[in-house]
Amino acid sequence: MLYLEESINRLEADIRNIINNTYSRSSKPVFQHINGRRLFLSEAMDEGVDDAPIIGALSIIYAAGVFLSLDRVVRSNNKFRKQRRIIYYLDSRPGQVGSSLLLELLKLADGDVFSKHRFIQKIDESYFQSNEINISSGEINEALSRMFRKTLPNFFGVDGRQFKRAPFVLKMEEISVKNPHVAPSYEIYKHEIDGQTYQLVKSLNTITV
Repeated sequence: MLYLEESINRLEADIRNIINNTYSRSSKPVFQHINGRRLFLSEAMDEGVDDAPIIGALSIIYAAGVFLSLDRVVRSNNKFRKQRRIIYYLDSRPGQVGSSLLLELLKLADGDVFSKHRFIQKIDESYFQSNEINISSGEINEALSRMFRKTLPNFFGVDGRQFKRAPFVLKMEEISVKNPHVAPSYEIYKHEIDGQTYQLVKSLNTITV
């Protein structure tokens, strides 16, 4: 059983429920390499994907129904460094589009046949069209282009008709709600997320490849 696939599916179910104005809190923390195998970080650093060294990490930490934080860690001057954090607020149009695109990109493997038009159409039909949400394919296209061009070019891209996925470590975790009577907000959990990301970067930098 692939724990990573289960985690992505749980997060996808939550985002779909948000779009339908309901909520789901069924996810469990998981730390996986992107090929789906459960590995220690040192093994991931040594083995990479298809025997390639990893280029960095994506850390996804989310509060079900509220927000999804994305930290990108990339190697620079032979050292791993965190880039500026991206926050997807799941009750907003940009947050719903961005998070659904991210999830679907994570499902693709390096070398998969890729059509941008069909990918956008799939997102539109699967996430938004059936719910009668007025999000245009142009908005989805713009968000996807921004990911390939600006926010995630180190991790995802397209070469001709092939999807390109770099070898990276993926960390996914749901925040444990401290007070069930208070809706979790990014501001409340920012320091906790900062600490977890700091530990991830520190772990990457202390591993000898």
